[in-house]
Amino acid sequence: MKYICLDNGAVEELVSGRRYQSVDYEDGAGLVEGLSGRTRFVATLGAITFIYDQEGLFLTTSGSWKTKKYLVIDCERSSLFTSNLQSAETLTSFQKLLRFCVKYWSNGVFNRAEKIITGTSKAVIFPLPFEQDYPFRIVIERNPLADRLRKRDLEGRFLLVYKSGREHGNSSTEEADETNIRKVVEKLPGHYSSIGDISKGSIAPAESRQIAATDAGAETHVNETFHRSFDDWMKLLTKQQLRFVLAPADVPHRLFGPAGTGKTLALMLRTVKLLRDAAQKNATCHALLVTHSEATRLSLQDALVAIDTDDFQSRDKGSGTVSLTVSTLAFLCATTLKQSISATEFVDRDAHDSKELQLLYVEEAISRIRSKDYGSFQPHLSKEFDLFFSKQSNAQLAPLFQHEIGVLIKGRAGEKFDKYKACPSLRYGIPTKNEADKGITFAIFKEYQKQLEVANQFDTDDVVISATGQLDTPIWRRRRTRDGFDFIAIDETHLFNINEIHVFHHFCRDASTYPISFTVDEAQAVGDRGWLDVQSFGELFDADRIDEETTAVKAVFRNAPQIREVCASILASGATLFTNFSNTLALSESAFTAADEKRAVTPKYTHCTDDMAMISEAFNMADEIMMATSSKRSQVLITTLSDTIFKELQAYAREHNKPVTVLSQRGDYTQVAQAAKSGHFVVGHADFVGGLEFGAVVIVGVDKGRVPFEGDLPDADTRNYASYAAHNRLYVAASRAQYGLCLLGVQSRGPSDLLKGAAKNGLLAGL
Repeated sequence: MKYICLDNGAVEELVSGRRYQSVDYEDGAGLVEGLSGRTRFVATLGAITFIYDQEGLFLTTSGSWKTKKYLVIDCERSSLFTSNLQSAETLTSFQKLLRFCVKYWSNGVFNRAEKIITGTSKAVIFPLPFEQDYPFRIVIERNPLADRLRKRDLEGRFLLVYKSGREHGNSSTEEADETNIRKVVEKLPGHYSSIGDISKGSIAPAESRQIAATDAGAETHVNETFHRSFDDWMKLLTKQQLRFVLAPADVPHRLFGPAGTGKTLALMLRTVKLLRDAAQKNATCHALLVTHSEATRLSLQDALVAIDTDDFQSRDKGSGTVSLTVSTLAFLCATTLKQSISATEFVDRDAHDSKELQLLYVEEAISRIRSKDYGSFQPHLSKEFDLFFSKQSNAQLAPLFQHEIGVLIKGRAGEKFDKYKACPSLRYGIPTKNEADKGITFAIFKEYQKQLEVANQFDTDDVVISATGQLDTPIWRRRRTRDGFDFIAIDETHLFNINEIHVFHHFCRDASTYPISFTVDEAQAVGDRGWLDVQSFGELFDADRIDEETTAVKAVFRNAPQIREVCASILASGATLFTNFSNTLALSESAFTAADEKRAVTPKYTHCTDDMAMISEAFNMADEIMMATSSKRSQVLITTLSDTIFKELQAYAREHNKPVTVLSQRGDYTQVAQAAKSGHFVVGHADFVGGLEFGAVVIVGVDKGRVPFEGDLPDADTRNYASYAAHNRLYVAASRAQYGLCLLGVQSRGPSDLLKGAAKNGLLAGL
C-alpha cells in the first residue's frame, strides 16, 4: 500500500476499543496484519468502514467528509508498518500515534514522548520506552498541502506521517513528500459517497463488531474486576489467555507474565472450564486450587462465587464426582498430616508479626553461635565469610541467614548437612566459600530450629517436610487414587520455595501424570526463592522427561502506560545488576484505552525535609492523588518498604485521627473490602500488597539508604541481597497502581538508585 487514511471517527473508535490495544487480542493482532498489508479487512468493523482502492486504504466513519479531520500515513516514505519492529511494538507505536492525533485535534496536553518542534510545522513522537541512543520515532507534518487546502477551506484538517524509523533528521530543513496525500485528498469525496452502500452490503462477523470501551466517569471498585460469570469472562479474554484456559490438562502448563496481566483470573477460568467439561461428560474431576496465603484463598473463593455459577467449590469431594477445593499449602499439608496445627503453633510468613518473630529467632541463633562456637570456626572460615560475619551486627545478618535457611538448607538440602555442603551458594546471599562457612551457617540453622521447638511452633517448611514424609510412602501411594486430585492449579508459584514446590506432585491422583497448571511472575519472587533459574517443570518437581506447555501473557490491564513504564524501569535496572533477575515487563503492552488514560496522572517523586514531614506529606499526597484520579479513599494505598516507616505511618494515623485500614497479611482482600465500607485509606507494608490493586499508590521512603536498606556497616554481599529484594518489593508496590503513583523520599538522602532509569528517561516528575 502507498498510503493509509483514517478519519477522526475511526481514530476515536480504535483508541477506545480495548481489543485493539494489544496483539494478545485477535482484533489487535488482526489490526497490525491488516495495516501491514498481510491480510485484508472485512468491509465494516463496528462504526468503521474499510475502503480499498488500487493504491491504499481508507478507514472511514459516517458523516460529511468536509467536516472531518484526517491522519494520513505515507507507507512509501514511512516504515511504520514495514520496519523490523515486532507486532506488539508496531501496535503500540500506532496507538501512540492515534492518541497524539486526538490530543492535537482537541488542544490536549502532550506527554514527554510527544514533541511539537518549535518554529516548524513538524511534530515527533517517540512511542517505545527505554530506547536511548537511536529511539524509534514517528515524524509528522502538521500542515501538509498548506496552500491547496487553504483554498479548499480544509486547512488544519490533515496530519501526515511522512517518516518513521531510527534515523535522525533536521526538522527545520527537511520537507515532506506530498505526492500520496494529494491522491488521498482527491479521492475522499468519492469514497465517502460510497460508505452507505458498503455498510449495507457487508456485515462483519459478530465477534468482531463489538468494541469494548470504558467510561472514565463510571464508578469502579478495587477487586471487582473478577466479579463476572464464566461465560462473560470468556468473551473478554485475550488469545493467549484463551489458549491457556482451553489447553488440555494432561501435561504441566506454566502461565507467566508481569503483574496485572490477568494470570490469576485465567487460572480460575481454566479450573472451572475443566470442571464444567467433566460435569457435562459425567466424568470424575476433583480439582485443587492452591494459594499462598489464607487471605488470598478467601479472595479467590469470593471471586469464584461469581465465576463458578455451577458452585463446584461447595460440592463434597467425598460423595460427588466433580468438586473444587481451594486451599493454602499449609492447610493442605496439615490436613494430610491428620492433625491440627493451631494458629499459635504455625508461624505464617505472610503475617508481619510472625515475620519479625522469625527474624528474632534467627538473630538469637546467630548471637548464641557467635558467643559459643565462632572462635572454634574462625580459623577455618574463608576470609570473605569471616569479614562478612564479624563486621555486621546480628540484626543485620538475620535476614540473610533467614533467606539461606529457607531457600538452601530447608529448600534444596532437606535439612541434611551433607546435601547442603554440595549445594552451590546462592548468587545473592551469604558468601559461603568452603565447608567451614557452611558448617557455622548450619549450626545457626539448628539453633533456629531449637527456638521454634522451645516456642512449640512450626514454620511452613516444617509442615511441608513432615507432609512430604507421610506422602512419599506406600500407604499414601495406594490412597492417592482415592484421595488425590485430577487437576491442580497453583497461584503465584513464585512465592513458594523449592521445598514447598516439591510436595505438590504428591497430591496428583495418577502418579504417572502431572496435571498441574501454575502461574509465575519471576520478578515478584522477593529475595530470590532459589528456583527461578530452573528451566523446566521436571526440575521443579524432581521428575525427568516431562513435557511442559508454556503460555506468556503480555497485555497489562492494571496499570496506565506511564505507571507500567516506571515499573519496567525498576525491573530493567534489576536485570542489569543480577544475572537471574527477570524483567517480565520488557515485552509487555498496555491494554489501557484512551478513555482509561484520562483518569491517569503522571507518576511523580516528592522530596521532603525529614522523616516526619515525609509521613505527613504521604497523607496529603493520598488526598491529592485520590482527587486527581477520581478514586475513592479505599482505592488509595499508602505503602513502604521500611518496617520502621510502616510503624510510623500507623502511629501518625492514630495520633492525627486519619481514617486508615492496616493490612496485616499479604493480599488481604477482606481488609480492603472493609476499608471500602468504612471509607478508609489502606496502609500496608510492601510485603503485604501483592495480589491487590488500587486506583492510586503512595510509596513512602524511596530514598538512598532505605531502598535498598543498607544499614550501618554494609558489605558487598549484604548490599547485593538487599538490592535484589528491594527491586522485587518496589516493583510489586508500584505495580499495584492503576491510575496514579507517587513516591516520597527525604531530600538530604536523595532518591533511591533504583529510580535512576526512571529519572534518566523522564518517567517521574520531580526527578
